[in-house]
Amino acid sequence: MLNIQVNEETVKSMLEQAINERVDELAKQRYFMTYNELADYLNISKPIIEDRLIKNGLKYYKVGSKYLFKRDEVDTFLDDMTASMTATNNDIKFFNKLLGGVSSGSCD
Repeated sequence: MLNIQVNEETVKSMLEQAINERVDELAKQRYFMTYNELADYLNISKPIIEDRLIKNGLKYYKVGSKYLFKRDEVDTFLDDMTASMTATNNDIKFFNKLLGGVSSGSCD
């Protein structure tokens, strides 16, 4: 038999440290992304973002001349987009969700 004794204060301290590190990590995540941050996040170009994502319904928010995107909305939009793709129709460059290519605006 293995007899392990645990110091309750040490465990409590370790748990508190782990929780604080995770809270700090979450606090550092930004709620909004700029156009450039979105391009980096998705690893695709700004023209592809505008032509294939925004024109297919990706929401954005304009503050002055700056365009912002909610990270969770981007993730949800991409989950929905990729869920409707097939093995032969899986290129974002050719994805058209809206019939007739209706545009929701331009982000120049």
